[in-house]
Order: sequence, then structure tokens, then C-alpha cells
Amino acid sequence: MSSHKYTVEEVINFCQNNPIYIVDRTDGKNKRFIREAQLTIDEAIREIRNLRKEFLFNGPFLDRDIPNNYLYEFHKHIRGKWCYIKLTIDDKKNIVVRVISFHESEGVAYA
Repeated sequence: MSSHKYTVEEVINFCQNNPIYIVDRTDGKNKRFIREAQLTIDEAIREIRNLRKEFLFNGPFLDRDIPNNYLYEFHKHIRGKWCYIKLTIDDKKNIVVRVISFHESEGVAYA
């Protein structure tokens, strides 16, 4: 993972130009949202590739689970629902965007 604080522009560039890996969470939230939104994995990745600066909700901020790792939270309207997207940049060898959360937003109201 990355101990470097990337700018939102750098993160968006990484999303557009590097491999994206959507984590298979033990609680199944990512898979369930993708299935319920009737997205293919390729469509979900395309949504991440199309993130924009104005979708950034929070970040960079330190990960509570992995020391010295920075996270970025985005909120994006996808198929009629607000989607919460939390990701990190794995830059240890080659750049890989690791998407920890890709599921319906919980507890946040949007206009």
C-alpha cells in the first residue's frame, strides 16, 4: 500500500490509467451492490475510471487498519443510487488501484 499522500488529480489519473482491483469483502457488500445494480465487473471498473474531482468526499486520510496507508472516499450516483467508493493506491511495485468499498452509501444524505 502507499504511505504517500497523493492529490485527488493523481488518484483520478491512476484510476484512468492503471489496473483496478475491487476487493472481495468478507461481508459481500461490493459483490451484492454490483449484482443489485445490474453491473458487470467491467462496468463497475468503468465507473471507477470515470471518477472526477468533485466526487471526492474525503481524503487523503490515514487508514485505521493498515499503518501509513492513505485512503480516498468518493461518492458517485450509479444506476439511481449513491455509491460509496473507498480506495487506496498500491504503489509498492506497479501502480494498482485497490477498491476496498464499492457499495451503496450508508447514512449520508445527498441533494
